[in-house]
Amino acid sequence: MAASTDKRTYLAQLRSEFPLLQQATDAQPLTYLDNAATTQKPAVVIQNQQDYYCGFNANVHRASHRLSAVATQRFEQAREDVARYLNAASAQEIIWTRGTTEGINLIANSWGQRLSPGDEILISTLEHHANIVPWQMLAQRTGAVIRVIPLLATGDLDLAAYRKLLNERTQLVAIAHASNALGTINPLTEIIALAHQAGALVLVDGAQALPHLKVDLQALDADFYLFSGHKVFAPTGIGVLWGKASLLASMPPWQGGGEMITRVSFTDSQFQSAPFRFEAGTPNIAGALGLATALNWLGQQPYALLHQHEQDLLHRAVDGLSQIPGLQRIGQPQQSVSLVSFTLSGQHQQDIGVLLDQQGIAVRSGHHCAMPLMQSLGLPGTTRASFAFYNTEAEVDSLLTALDQLHRAEQSAPSQPIAAPSSLLAELKKQRDWNNRYRSLLLAGKHLTPLPDADKTETHRVQGCESNTWLVCREQSANRICFQADSEAKIIRGLIALLQELFNGQSAQSILDTDIDNLFTSLGLAQHLSPSRGNGLRALVQQITALAVASLPQD
Repeated sequence: MAASTDKRTYLAQLRSEFPLLQQATDAQPLTYLDNAATTQKPAVVIQNQQDYYCGFNANVHRASHRLSAVATQRFEQAREDVARYLNAASAQEIIWTRGTTEGINLIANSWGQRLSPGDEILISTLEHHANIVPWQMLAQRTGAVIRVIPLLATGDLDLAAYRKLLNERTQLVAIAHASNALGTINPLTEIIALAHQAGALVLVDGAQALPHLKVDLQALDADFYLFSGHKVFAPTGIGVLWGKASLLASMPPWQGGGEMITRVSFTDSQFQSAPFRFEAGTPNIAGALGLATALNWLGQQPYALLHQHEQDLLHRAVDGLSQIPGLQRIGQPQQSVSLVSFTLSGQHQQDIGVLLDQQGIAVRSGHHCAMPLMQSLGLPGTTRASFAFYNTEAEVDSLLTALDQLHRAEQSAPSQPIAAPSSLLAELKKQRDWNNRYRSLLLAGKHLTPLPDADKTETHRVQGCESNTWLVCREQSANRICFQADSEAKIIRGLIALLQELFNGQSAQSILDTDIDNLFTSLGLAQHLSPSRGNGLRALVQQITALAVASLPQD
């Protein structure tokens, strides 16, 4: 960027390179603040995918024809490009994976074979499920023990406790570079040095850090570092496992198949050296090319300017959120990537997410695949806004305005209850916009008969719904199905009221004959039938349908 170029002009030009950000939702400009879940893709990455499929689509490392030669050369050049971006000692240390989750599972199933009963793995309270569950599975197989590094009240790791947990039995410290739920940037230099002093290896989950921070693998001196392409402006389904060459050379393959072998007979097989021994089968060629393109593009941008802009957005959001009564920021770490998690008094996080979505603002609501962290905080979940360099101050202000309006609407709600309409379905059919439908659903939810606490059990909990939702069958026969349901989220309670009006007391066949997808589409509620666990209404409908199927006479 030329020194005379205005910062705002430059950032606006950069944003224009992301086609999806130019769209509107329901005639409102899209405000995309869910970057910690996945980032948008610049046009250069999208074009790269088209160039591959239109110009040199072929398998790699196999054929002698020209297309395969071109594809193989570009594929291995992508590996070189990623190694250079990360300052890895060698491109042979770069292993293509589907993402961070697969990479951690690879290490757990390969390197993890050497663990014995009593060996210890240290993880932190901050970890994503991807850096918890594979180690639990490994511990069950080997008898290893998992120890957890606690947090301070700020959301930072308790390094004093970490030092005490390290001992001669510690084999691995598996730690996030940055928390996906609180934003905490962990002090890796100290964490790695202490682990090495204790004779332990260090695995770093870099999925949330690499989009925001420069990473020099040789200077960092971790033993494994992993990240996902889709969080760093690259395609989905591609990621990288980096490991020190000496470690990779000592690890057995995880998956067997084509390309990872040098010789195969019916009695035994011999395996390639890294990285190929860990890349069985046809790789995600297009994904690897897209990832290298994204990192090359990112490397051409002025890092200091982009980083400072993201931090400015974060501080603007934190300052603004602090002015909204009843809103609490969760975690105040010393250093944070550009995301903020919060709760709002009187509002379930799922309701906040739905309301913001109706104003074109995309955030994440829920446990963020960090349920142990939420349990330690005593929370069912939070709302998270996460910022990238293509976000703007105006978008932060839109978020703050919407949250302030939500708080004010809650405070100005009438003290006397408003009577619910005799038919919620009829009322919804009359509405012509989402805001009125939303109000009707909330009103219906308020009048929904609460489920007794005795019925709010794990047995009755609807699996696949991120907010706690329960369904109890009260009567079940071919002629009549009666049920009662409830949820912590206001919007789900309103939708339950609609389902009860549609299905309660109906015959099993009548329930099965109802085209619920078409009905919800006609009401402008189709998004709530998405199979996403974010709302889980689809799971609720499936359980009601299952009750109906089970009630029909069996042939």
